[in-house]
Amino acid sequence: MTKSAVSFSNRETWVLVSFWSVAIIIGIRLFYWQVIKSAELQTAVIKQTQRKLSQIGERGQIFTSDGYLLVGNQPYYRLLINKTKSSISASALVDLLIPILITETPDYFLATSSATQDFVKQELTSQLLSQLARSATVVTLRAKISSEVKTAVEKLALPELQFETISGRYYPEASMAAQVVGFVGKTETGEDQGYFGIEGALDGELAGKSQTRTVLTDALGKALPGEKLNFEIPVAGRDVVLTLRRDLQQLTEEFLAKGIEKYGAKAGEIILMEPATGKILALAAWPNYLPAYYYWYDSSLYKNPSVVNLYEPGSTFKTLTVSAGLDSGVITPETVCTTCAGPKIIGKYAIKTWNEEYHPNITMTQALEKSDNVAMVFVSDLLGKDRQVEYLRKFAIGEPLHLDLQEDTQTPFPTHFGPTELATSAFGQGISTTSLQLVRAVGAIANHGYMMRPQIVAKVIDKQRNQELPIQPIVERQVISPLAAEQATTMMVSSALHGEAQWAVSKRYTIAGKTGTSQIPGPGGYQADKTIASFIGFAPPINPQVLIFVKLIEPTSSPWAAETAAPLWFHLAEKVFLLLGIPADK
Repeated sequence: MTKSAVSFSNRETWVLVSFWSVAIIIGIRLFYWQVIKSAELQTAVIKQTQRKLSQIGERGQIFTSDGYLLVGNQPYYRLLINKTKSSISASALVDLLIPILITETPDYFLATSSATQDFVKQELTSQLLSQLARSATVVTLRAKISSEVKTAVEKLALPELQFETISGRYYPEASMAAQVVGFVGKTETGEDQGYFGIEGALDGELAGKSQTRTVLTDALGKALPGEKLNFEIPVAGRDVVLTLRRDLQQLTEEFLAKGIEKYGAKAGEIILMEPATGKILALAAWPNYLPAYYYWYDSSLYKNPSVVNLYEPGSTFKTLTVSAGLDSGVITPETVCTTCAGPKIIGKYAIKTWNEEYHPNITMTQALEKSDNVAMVFVSDLLGKDRQVEYLRKFAIGEPLHLDLQEDTQTPFPTHFGPTELATSAFGQGISTTSLQLVRAVGAIANHGYMMRPQIVAKVIDKQRNQELPIQPIVERQVISPLAAEQATTMMVSSALHGEAQWAVSKRYTIAGKTGTSQIPGPGGYQADKTIASFIGFAPPINPQVLIFVKLIEPTSSPWAAETAAPLWFHLAEKVFLLLGIPADK
């Protein structure tokens, strides 16, 4: 074989090897892309050629029982910049925007010094410049601005500034019933969600229904011709009508604010309830917050204190003790206390009266008038441990309210009742409850012994189906007999007329009521200089139309309820009775 023939054979072999090598490599690559990476590539294609469009129905509104809007919806705006149309520098743009946007910057108005305000301005400037430095063509400068701010920005006449309309909550009554209605915030994924109060408890009812549609798009993300872009009419959330009356809620909040200021209290609450139905006509708490700007405030203000804050009720609790004694038959209104000549000694403790004055052989009616602690221990002894604890449970101390507020929950019930605990709980110390639990319990006395479930929602309105879904009153249980309730009511009337707050009693209306001054527990025992002053009462005594509870936390003008909560109660009650059309009976 010649040299040239061998060379040709080697070249042929090399060509064949090269060909098959390339063929194998191409096959492997095709297998990789078409088989191994097939699913991933299909997903990428779908992402590039499809777009999801979403639309959500309007959130349901919240009304008072007399038809006033508490929470509605209105358009807000997202401030955007299209940098392809930019006409001025970033720093010049920020200088123009700062005086406008600062008007809706909460930290600026909460600042306590000009230096702090300057710092807030610098922070806002840095935020805007940071947004402008992003590589995206269209950038959000402000997530939510009002129509007033939008108008001011529009007057700058800058073509690069654009707006996107968004829907947000609107509060025509500002902070009214803030801790009742709650607020709407965002989830981690940026969706609207109700938090606290009605917004949190009934989020499923209030939230509009979401609709999502997938459409084919071109390379620029625009829908291809023929793709259906219009949604059906979105399903709106249901409206909620509360049991609150606007006039009573407004009046109650005004009186509470004045009372806080007059008596130098740290905080306070006022509750108005209809005993026969359990409907809450007004529920006020101070301090409160603006739901529209909930993020301005400390989160401790979000929860309704009448629902969640435990306290020792003091002498208002004596109404439950005498009711239990009357119902069980161990006392009558005329029963004489045979152990009231001095302090009651239990082990190493001496239980005294609030003013260390003692009244031998006083009747139970007189004991309630004088708010006698020793007499309540006398009733406790007659009841015995098992029966006393049974009545505490009957009065639903510690039970959840089953109220349509998100923060409603069960509260602790004592696990141990020794002789001392039984004695002190009889006059409202050493046992904790919430304001609304106490109102529910005393409401049973006002309602002839029948406990009603507290109610804050009157009805739900389904606008799509044109249906109203009323919420019916619920009887929880019969706590005491109608006779015992009548006797306890008569004793409360006497307590209001002849008790330590008799100087504040109305000259026109007969009411059944009781003061309560309780000490506040602290490290090492009760704090001598801090009290919670309260007054609870209802009218008319027979078939009462309203029960009113007033509570002032740490009043500084006087520690005694007779000099703070009681006069506030009677001044408010006169106005409430007029609005409810309750005729004077004196």
